[in-house]
Amino acid sequence: MTSPLPPEMTVVLATIPGYESIRKTIRHLKNQTVRDRLEIIIISPSMEMSAATESDLKDFHNVIFMEADIDNELYEAWEEAVHRAGAPVIAFGENHAFPVPEWADALIEAHRGPWAGVGSVIINANPGTLNSWAQMYMTYGRWTEPIKAGEAEDIPGHNSSYKRSILLEYGSQLKYMLIRTNAMNMDLRSRGHRLYMEPRARVLHINVSRTQSILVDLFYNGQIYTAAVAFNKRWSLPRRVFNACLEPLIMLKYFRGTLHNIRRSGNWNRLIPHTLPIIVSGLTAHFFGKLLGYFTGFSKVQVRINNYEFDRFKYITAQDIEELSDSGKPPAGPEA
Repeated sequence: MTSPLPPEMTVVLATIPGYESIRKTIRHLKNQTVRDRLEIIIISPSMEMSAATESDLKDFHNVIFMEADIDNELYEAWEEAVHRAGAPVIAFGENHAFPVPEWADALIEAHRGPWAGVGSVIINANPGTLNSWAQMYMTYGRWTEPIKAGEAEDIPGHNSSYKRSILLEYGSQLKYMLIRTNAMNMDLRSRGHRLYMEPRARVLHINVSRTQSILVDLFYNGQIYTAAVAFNKRWSLPRRVFNACLEPLIMLKYFRGTLHNIRRSGNWNRLIPHTLPIIVSGLTAHFFGKLLGYFTGFSKVQVRINNYEFDRFKYITAQDIEELSDSGKPPAGPEA
């Protein structure tokens, strides 16, 4: 039964394979200390629901199902979800990311402050392989532990939360901003809005860990990032060429940032001797993907990224799959 009071946070989940691919995430959301204050929006192609599924969802404030062609209309669907949401705070979840029980409460409480966006701390959910750690530090390094509560220059692109009213300020441009929320975060700050990192909001995140898959994933994510920036803003060819020429310096900054975040985590001696080759290769692949994005745009990149986003178990090692099947096993540190 839906509460007469409005929900306090909407969690948006998208999936292509079907309900089974989000069952574990839903279970973690069901374990939230404030689950009765959460609205869940599930975006998917047509999905068959069972009695067991309905039982999974009954403890939330309310649940909305949206049908969408995720390969071609993902960001339009996210934009529609923002408009349909009934809560003042919206979080974008993933089917391979599992929030701790205090996650939602921590985000809701933080949003009582002046923050446009509040980010979560990213914890490695498949810590048994070194490749997983390398991938995590290349993509989420600045948001891994240790994190102090406070204002931030940027927050994670996924598993973060935003005030709905501020997202709606983008109007018809919102779907473009959601393609790469890190670019949106920079734009928010340029408009005078502020971001915050909340260390109590922790999320276990499954990272790509097969070597070839890491390289391909980073390549495609590089392409969609620069395509989103250059083509949505209708940059001229000279401006795209100029920005492409700056990419070596930007990638050097990324590389130094990755190493810095490994060092501050205390994992330097265990990780660097073994992960440096994959870090160099991964960021090189990301660099070439970004160059391609400047000049070819999106092409079919979203479909390719969706494979990695919504069917993550195809791109992690057999060791990771085995360890993740043991749901009672807590995350461990990296092993050499």
